[in-house]
Amino acid sequence: MTELDLSPDQRRKLDLPVDPPRDPIGGWRSGRAKTQVWMWRHRRSILIVSPLVVVVALVRLWGLSHGPGLADDEGTYVAQAWAVQTQHALAPYTYWYDHPPFGWIQMALYTWLTGTFHGTTLHVVAVRQLMVGYAVVDAGLIYVLARRLGVARLWSAIALGMWALSPLAVGYSRMVYLDNVALPWVLAAFVLAATPRKSLWAHTLAGACFALGMLSKETMVLLLPAFLWLAWRHTDRRTRSFCLVGMCVTGVLVLLVYPLMALLRGELLPGTGHVSLVEALKWQFLSRPSSGSALSAHSASRTLVDSWLGLDAWLPWLGVVGAFGCLTAARLRPIGATLLVLLAAGLRPGYLPQPYVIAFLPFAAIAAAGAAEVGWHALRARPPIPIRAGARHEARLLAAGRAGAVAVIVAIAALAIPSWIHGDSALAGPNASAPVAAAEHWLEAHARGAIATPAAKDPGYGRDILVDDTMWSDLVTNGFPQRQVIWFYKLDYVDNLDPSVRRRIHDYRDFGYVVSSPIVRSGLRQSPAPRYELAREAFAHATPVATFGQGPNRIVIERVKTDTSRRHR
Repeated sequence: MTELDLSPDQRRKLDLPVDPPRDPIGGWRSGRAKTQVWMWRHRRSILIVSPLVVVVALVRLWGLSHGPGLADDEGTYVAQAWAVQTQHALAPYTYWYDHPPFGWIQMALYTWLTGTFHGTTLHVVAVRQLMVGYAVVDAGLIYVLARRLGVARLWSAIALGMWALSPLAVGYSRMVYLDNVALPWVLAAFVLAATPRKSLWAHTLAGACFALGMLSKETMVLLLPAFLWLAWRHTDRRTRSFCLVGMCVTGVLVLLVYPLMALLRGELLPGTGHVSLVEALKWQFLSRPSSGSALSAHSASRTLVDSWLGLDAWLPWLGVVGAFGCLTAARLRPIGATLLVLLAAGLRPGYLPQPYVIAFLPFAAIAAAGAAEVGWHALRARPPIPIRAGARHEARLLAAGRAGAVAVIVAIAALAIPSWIHGDSALAGPNASAPVAAAEHWLEAHARGAIATPAAKDPGYGRDILVDDTMWSDLVTNGFPQRQVIWFYKLDYVDNLDPSVRRRIHDYRDFGYVVSSPIVRSGLRQSPAPRYELAREAFAHATPVATFGQGPNRIVIERVKTDTSRRHR
């Protein structure tokens, strides 16, 4: 018998401490035993979730670089992650508080660990792999949240399956958007707030997670009312005040990091000669040009919503219907309220961001499955004992309702699943990023030396190159001077709050090459003059020298000559 095996009474008789010294091996064994007990208790859920999580990862990795096509915001966030990693700055240009930086700081940690910016091309595609990792985390959290809301395992698995296969969810969850970075934090906050133990620490951690989600993407604030409602429902009346105060205080303290950072940089309040957090927030919420209401047939918001529904209309509509169904069950009402708030905010006149749908889809899947379960249990209710007039008729109606519900579920599955498989296959079709890679290789071979010393090689040409955001970090890490590779949207002097480019670029003659991509052409087409005036002049004095790809995804490299005749575009 060792000292560790003595009882408290025996230890007192021998004048030994009542509490024995901790046995690290025994503690490890105890932790392993607890893990085994937890896995055995949740073995059914683990068996259900594991293959679905694999499906989530495989579907999103399938044709990762093929579709959707690279977006300008993706390039912006990757370039900002590059600045964090290589320059220890928040952005390669002036950081003007367009978004909190925590999102691309997480990306920078990933690129540092994987060496993304060392010898790799198409950095956006490389960082999309991180988005797949976030999607895997989302998958587990969606299932756990549904279970904590009282949804049965089968219906929780159906919710996860809908989100896993929907082409709309697949396409957007693989893109480098801050919404994808924020979503796991927000889902984790909802999961912690719905803890069955109703503990103080779970709610405190939930507040921190929700704040980190907002510091990744500020639009997550729209989920705050439903989050607080859910936390209120899952607290004990005796400890509710402690849990909610702990949650709110922790969340506020985490959020205060952002204005504190602006204060320490001397950029909290507006002033001459610098950007400010207050000015950026004013622009985001008050001054930003509206894209119109999605209810208007010819608005930009309506076009965006139509593009979402073109990828998949099943999951959004099932989610909207399910939101109203969730309002009939008290345990699911916070989820229904979440969807209705997001729906109302998306339909209002104002600016509708392209990745806005990302936060909508997981809750749509949970709402659709949860409402279906509520309806199914209502139809499965035991028929009344036929001792009164009309009872047999009610029983027949209930049986007919069950049969009808089964028919509806089978019909939806028969229509939606083939549509989803076809949509996922289309996303993995032709490689939309191949022209971008080919154009970058051409620029590295033909333009890098000419831009570095244009006067010695080609008199009459400028030194700078105009590209969209997706190509910027690729060119800079492959030898192009950082100051001479210009983001296209930095020439929008009407809405652009960054003064650094405007001070240096005065005339179209500063450009030697301009690259016409789908992003650039769309920006010029959708933004009337005087926006992008210098870019329009540069393209008007440019001659195509190389074209890669065909149709709307083509990339055209053009050489700007100062003495060429003016062309109209």
